[in-house]
Amino acid sequence: MSIGGRSRLIGALCHILPADYDVILESIMTALASTVVMLLLTAGFINEPGVFVGCLLALIAAGVYVSSIRRTTEEDVGSECVTRPRYPVVFAVVLVGYLLFVAFAMTHENVWTSRAPKSQWGFTSESKPGTCNRRPLPSHSHRKTLENYDCFDNILLIVFFSHARYGANLDYHREVYSDYFPNILYIGPASREDSGFDHSYDIFVDSYHSDEDLTDPAYYKMAGRMAHHMLYTALQEQACYDGYLWVPFDTLLNIPRLEKFDQEHFWYHSPWALPVFNPAQDNSLSLGLHAPPVNVSPDPSINLTETWRGWGPDWWWGDPHVGVGVCMEAFWKVPLHLRERLTAFTNGETRLIGGSADTMYIPGRHRRIFMEVLGLFLETTCFLEIAAPTTLHLVVPPHESILFVDHWWIYQPPFNASFVRQKWEEGYEVDTFHTFHWGERGDDNVWRANYENVEDIRRLLRESAERQQIVFPVR
Repeated sequence: MSIGGRSRLIGALCHILPADYDVILESIMTALASTVVMLLLTAGFINEPGVFVGCLLALIAAGVYVSSIRRTTEEDVGSECVTRPRYPVVFAVVLVGYLLFVAFAMTHENVWTSRAPKSQWGFTSESKPGTCNRRPLPSHSHRKTLENYDCFDNILLIVFFSHARYGANLDYHREVYSDYFPNILYIGPASREDSGFDHSYDIFVDSYHSDEDLTDPAYYKMAGRMAHHMLYTALQEQACYDGYLWVPFDTLLNIPRLEKFDQEHFWYHSPWALPVFNPAQDNSLSLGLHAPPVNVSPDPSINLTETWRGWGPDWWWGDPHVGVGVCMEAFWKVPLHLRERLTAFTNGETRLIGGSADTMYIPGRHRRIFMEVLGLFLETTCFLEIAAPTTLHLVVPPHESILFVDHWWIYQPPFNASFVRQKWEEGYEVDTFHTFHWGERGDDNVWRANYENVEDIRRLLRESAERQQIVFPVR
């Protein structure tokens, strides 16, 4: 072949091969860029800023490289065949490696992430991870639930003790309620090691401000005044549940009634809550046959301490150590839009909410925001029965209802299932009540457990199931 013919053949190949090479490579890079776009969108949904930024950089890099290929192709058209520089190939390899790293980061938990929840000062729900691994509960915390009963399989029952008075209180409680709640966390101020090794893991210990001193009337330090720290601890340590039911060990739970509550909503005896349908009652709201709701505070701009006569006649509002004055220090740190949510309940007036915190249900999707607001109150010595109810009313989204729990707080006997039957006769319902006694003090002033209370609760649950017209298993 002549020199001229060979030059014409090489020229033809140089015009064909670079073009085909560029088209193939550009198609590959375009596909990679599309993949990055999908990763970018996914990263936005999982709320991982690092992954989001990484995907964005990879997307920009892919776009720049594809653009450079086009410019190089246009410059090479009509030119002699040249050796391509190595940097585009290296760049492509690095980009692919970076994409693999981003994909790995999206599918693996960051072990350096702090245990403290990320700030979520809004009403958006916390999405439930697809692969959320629950931490194991104490090894002796429960036994198997009754066969074919699964209403509370994804609910964590948090049972708190203000004092380390376990014994039969815990054993009887577990015997009754573990039939229905497979996940129970008992939490209190001390371990149960005095009962031996077999019970040494029964209690998750949280002793924060759990000391008690009732000798000074001016500073009546009840052991449970900061028990909401236990609630915070339980929520922090035990993620991945659909909901959290918070009760003390001496609150009776009417399980057939609680079955009827929507687990996507908050439950509390709020004055703004909606009642849950009850086939045993006339469900007309005008009848008002419900337990008393929680209270609304006086105007916190008034110095309530000056006229406070003690927690007996005036409750805790004016207490200088745990009352409104202390709680407002936390309240003003709550973001404005959450405070406005509370004032929507109270006709635009700044108020706190106070009353029994012995039955409260928190949907799992609101766990994080509830913790963050409750944490502000825990930075003070605000009393449990002001901090927890106020937090609930601050964080419930405007479009969601609170479900009314017919919760009774009693200080006169009977402290057993007979109280529920009495209220039924009067036309009321009892979803829960405090104080329930698992035993009584005898003539010798020694407290003794009474197993008859276990059997009587089971009889009560059968009776309640008949009232609620449901099939309900009882051991």
